[in-house]
Amino acid sequence: MTKSMSRRSFLMRASVLMGLTAASGALAACGATPAPAATPTAAAKPTTAPAVAATPTSAAAQPTAAATVAPAATQPAAASGQQVTLTMWKGPHKAAGDETKLCAGPTLEKFMAANPNIKVDFQEIPWNGYNEKFTSAFAAGQPPDVSYQTESFPTFVKAGNILPLDDLMAQSNFDKKYILDRAWGLAQTNGVTYAMPWIEGGSFMLYNKDLFKKAGLDPETPPDTMDDFLSYAKKITALGNDTYGYAVNPKEWHENGQWNIRWGGRWFNDDLTQCVADSKEAMGGWQFLSDLFNKDKVALPAAVAEQEPGAWGYFRDGKVGMITAQSPQVNSLRQEKPDFPLGGCFVPKGPAPEPAGRAAYGGVGMLAIAKATKHVQESWTLLNWLVTPDALKSWIGCLGFSCAAANVFLFEGDPIISIAEKGRQFHFFWPYTDWIFKFWDLEATYIEAILLGQRTVDEGIKELVSKVNDLLKASATG
Repeated sequence: MTKSMSRRSFLMRASVLMGLTAASGALAACGATPAPAATPTAAAKPTTAPAVAATPTSAAAQPTAAATVAPAATQPAAASGQQVTLTMWKGPHKAAGDETKLCAGPTLEKFMAANPNIKVDFQEIPWNGYNEKFTSAFAAGQPPDVSYQTESFPTFVKAGNILPLDDLMAQSNFDKKYILDRAWGLAQTNGVTYAMPWIEGGSFMLYNKDLFKKAGLDPETPPDTMDDFLSYAKKITALGNDTYGYAVNPKEWHENGQWNIRWGGRWFNDDLTQCVADSKEAMGGWQFLSDLFNKDKVALPAAVAEQEPGAWGYFRDGKVGMITAQSPQVNSLRQEKPDFPLGGCFVPKGPAPEPAGRAAYGGVGMLAIAKATKHVQESWTLLNWLVTPDALKSWIGCLGFSCAAANVFLFEGDPIISIAEKGRQFHFFWPYTDWIFKFWDLEATYIEAILLGQRTVDEGIKELVSKVNDLLKASATG
């Protein structure tokens, strides 16, 4: 394993496998006169969604099964009885065409059989140029009726492109407790709900049981604390032969962005006006991450990890003991190497109390309706149906993600992915804002420099915080 390997990035490949990444900011929709927007009450304040989303809900705080009622499998569509065609756009979370063939197609066939007056024209929209395609569609007055949305959807909400859902939910008696409470925060702006939480995906730890055995570790006892994690990583690295205890791409903003939280730090203050990732607590997490690469040298060298086959590729090939990843990568690994000795566990606990001590990346993919749609009721019928347990298992389960329904578990029989699903309580969400992509660029740039040894932790994080605060000020005044 040398640094002379190809420098081409494996990120495009990883983004397809990993699910809710920055690229997955897909949005939009179209169809009869839109229902009137719900009017926020006087008590409704400017969106507190990001601040709420930044703090995960503990398992104890989740709604109980008795408190939630699954939405009806079908809803009455247009009274005219005439068939209407809905367009639906979504970025692919499988290789091009496979999501349509294996997940979306079979699920939507069931919906259309139950609702014969509604036809759904589903299209996979490539992530490359995804937001640009939506922008053009809205500008032309021809957006999809129903769309998949993630971090960038506030841009379309602000532009008036997305239909509020509160009236539709009230009219159909939709029980909002059916969905994870904290997921609603990402779907709301100024107290108004603009999307239906659908996918809830996030990271957890995967490990190689064979490397554990070779290093004298119990393969059925994964590390529980960060002290355990460091000890395990040292023993695996000591095996030699270019084997390392841990790996991550130095540019991976999702997987690298949680270390400060595990030590009790935060990225932002409550109202998202200041970056506070240089607090004493946060700096402890950043230093631990840096030491894995630059002091203890138990991590795959950063310069190698950002080359092909990348951090994931070296894990797949048996050269890395532990890695954090999203649940769809489990199915990918099983397809590539069915006999891989895979283990899974929660992220080892840092000094912060739980859930922050086990902080892992989390994201919510949502469904929205275009304000320009001519088929409001039919579009709502589709949204309501897609969050029923059977539809979630058919589509989201097929993708390998967890879902946003509080008490619907898709992988209870799977020894690995079920761990990721149980770990939803440890997921921390990035704020859904119009500046999030610029923030990710800054985060990736400076953390990469630290892991490559080009900047000290103090230099890199202080400069990162300064740049992010400049971004927040510019966004507030712009």
